[in-house]
Amino acid sequence: MSRRIVVVLGVVGLLGLTAWPAFAHRPSAVGGIYDDPALAVELEDPDLSQVVYGDLPVGRSSLWMAIDVTAPMDLYVALGVPVLDRLRTFRPQFAVLGPDLPHLDLPVAVPAGLGGILVLTSRIGDAERFHEPITDTDSWFLGEATVRLPSPGRYYLVAWSASAVSGKAWVSVGTRESFGWGDLAALPRTIESVRAFHELGPDQRLLNLAKVLYLSVAALLIAGLALL
Repeated sequence: MSRRIVVVLGVVGLLGLTAWPAFAHRPSAVGGIYDDPALAVELEDPDLSQVVYGDLPVGRSSLWMAIDVTAPMDLYVALGVPVLDRLRTFRPQFAVLGPDLPHLDLPVAVPAGLGGILVLTSRIGDAERFHEPITDTDSWFLGEATVRLPSPGRYYLVAWSASAVSGKAWVSVGTRESFGWGDLAALPRTIESVRAFHELGPDQRLLNLAKVLYLSVAALLIAGLALL
C-alpha cells in the first residue's frame, strides 16, 4: 500500500518538475503598480530567468524594476503585453538605466547620475504572438535585447507608456532556469495569478487535475480499508 502511494506522489512530482521548466521565467511579481524607482520590484539575481507583471494605468504609466550588479555582465531583457483586444495597439517603451551608460532623455524621471539604453520595441502590427503553455496564456512579444552592464552598481529597468489607454505589461530578465520544490508547490497559485493578470478565468486543467488527485486518494483509501 505504501508503495502505491509513493508511486502516485512520484508521478505527480515528476509531471510537475518536467512541466515547470517550460514556464521558463519565475514570476517575481504579478500585478500591481510600481511606478517609481523607490517602488521598484527588487530582482535579486540578474542571471536568473524571472518576470514581473505590472499594471500601467493612465497617470501612473511606468513599471520599475531594480537589480544590484557586483561586476560587469550581459543582461537579457524582454518586454510583452497580454493579448487583449483593448491592448492591440498598446505599445509601451522600455529602457535599462544605470551607471556608466550613455545619456538618454526619457519621459520619466531618471535617478540622478544614471544613463540608459533604449530597447527597441515592435511597431503596431509587427508584434509576434507568443503562447505560454504552462499558464495557457497569450502575449504580444514586443522586444528583447542583451544589454551590457559595464560597472558594478544599481541598475533599473523601466517600461512606460504615453497611451491614453490603461494598460499592462510584463518584463523578463535572465536566462538561467532554476526551480525547486517550493516553486512546484506554488505552481497552481502562480498559474492562477498569471491567468488573472491576462484577464482569464480559472485554468480548467487544474480543476481536472484536482479531480483526478481526489479520486486517486479516495481509491487508495478504499483499497487500504479493504486490506484491514
